[in-house]
Amino acid sequence: MELKVAKTDLQSKKNEVKISLDEVLRQYKEENRHVFYFDGQNAHKDMQKAQNTIQKAGYRVQLNEVRYGLDENNYIYEIHII
Repeated sequence: MELKVAKTDLQSKKNEVKISLDEVLRQYKEENRHVFYFDGQNAHKDMQKAQNTIQKAGYRVQLNEVRYGLDENNYIYEIHII
């Protein structure tokens, strides 16, 4: 499963960057990275599926919506692997 990574700048017009769950787990293990941010355009169902997949791999995971504006559509997803 591939998910869109959140933009680092609101004005950025860069192409979408996607990352697989295998790559997320690799970065967690090898680079000691615990928090990942994903674009709000990812389906909520896909984010929950990613959360369940990582949990089945033996990790504790927290999925949050992070709001960065007053508009209802201004949010990104945060996955925190513990």
